[in-house]
Amino acid sequence: MSPNETKRVLILGGGYAGLYTALGLQRHRGKTPMQITVVDQSPYMTYQPLLPEVAGGHVAPRDVTVPLHRTLKTSRVVRGTVDSLSLADHSASVRSLDGSILKLDFDHVVFALGAVTRTFLTPGLKEMGVGFKTVEEAVSARDNVLDCVAKAAATTDPAERRKLLTFVFVGAGYTGVEAISELRDVSMQAVDSFANLGRSDVHWMLVEALDRVAPEVGPDLSKWTLGELGRHDIDVRLETTVTSCVDGCIELSSGDTFDAATLIWTAGVRPSPTLENTDAPLGPKGHIIADTRLRVTRDDGSVIGGAWALGDNAQVPDLTAAKQPAYYTPNAQNAIRQAGVAARNIVNEIRGEDLEEYRHASLGTIASYGVGDGAALIMGVKLKRLPAWLVHRAYHGLLVPTVNRKFRVIAGWIVDALSLPEVTSLSALRHPRRAFTTAFTTERTRK
Repeated sequence: MSPNETKRVLILGGGYAGLYTALGLQRHRGKTPMQITVVDQSPYMTYQPLLPEVAGGHVAPRDVTVPLHRTLKTSRVVRGTVDSLSLADHSASVRSLDGSILKLDFDHVVFALGAVTRTFLTPGLKEMGVGFKTVEEAVSARDNVLDCVAKAAATTDPAERRKLLTFVFVGAGYTGVEAISELRDVSMQAVDSFANLGRSDVHWMLVEALDRVAPEVGPDLSKWTLGELGRHDIDVRLETTVTSCVDGCIELSSGDTFDAATLIWTAGVRPSPTLENTDAPLGPKGHIIADTRLRVTRDDGSVIGGAWALGDNAQVPDLTAAKQPAYYTPNAQNAIRQAGVAARNIVNEIRGEDLEEYRHASLGTIASYGVGDGAALIMGVKLKRLPAWLVHRAYHGLLVPTVNRKFRVIAGWIVDALSLPEVTSLSALRHPRRAFTTAFTTERTRK
């Protein structure tokens, strides 16, 4: 095919990597004809760094979602999942929203499927646990905390009250620390609404298999963060795992046993299992192996033409690291920047031009531990509490995709700062027909 013929580019995934790759390609469509198709099960991209603020009630759930159809106006967006994909045949089968199978042929395919929550076969975990990787999970976690506080205020059973007010987080990376900090604040605000409950009745526990919390912010700030968690009465159990949680009975590897009504799982991620539906070569941890130009490679290092991988589902060599071999951390900072390189390289490949390598020295890490508190390591500079929190908000306020979402998030922060905390649970939204069906029951009883 000549460079002037329209090339079919199939992007699997509409998260950071997929969305920004599509946006990058759209900018070049005038000079390089392309038919861009994005496949994702969700109709929106979720800005995950602000999920703790959604749980804390500072940001509205819809404001951290970016609608794919509206944002990718010159691309085709298909809601569905990949049933199969052949790199040799340059073809994919996608199960669409209505259950039908679409065959999508491509000249270039971009693997940007992201990651899912990493789980273990811990007894009771599937039945009791909830993750913290989607906006739905963040909203559910918040509503669950508020519901548990309300139920605790209503019960006269001391054991049941203790169970309802015991909240367990598993995984103390910065996501887990951010989320538990926000939800702990929510629980305290809710408890203050009930005369028969006190803040000392609430017990928050953070369980971590490693010997430190929030390792992403560096050893010094990690140690400081541990102290901050203790200052907020969060019970941190390091070098500890949950061995069972059947029927809400939490058993720890330390031998401790207690009852809890809530277990939130933030113990890492793994590449999307959808990759297993393709013939792309996978590494030992389930990632697609990519080279420095984000091209998919075979086990022998040879490049597979027309196949690209980036973001959380890819293992990309980090040439900026002092110690080799090294690979880039799967985070939003890298996914967004890799997307720009991937888009340019696809265009350059079509035009027959040189490809660029992905090289990015990390700017640092920022974490928010609730309003006015946080930790940040930015280009070697350590920040704590209010300065770190302000940098966190400024950074994510700028990085949220689209002007519309930036405005909504920042406006929400202003309203939140000028109003009282909101402690209303909307868990009833998960059962929208309850009132209607109850009306039928009432009518039968009346007759």
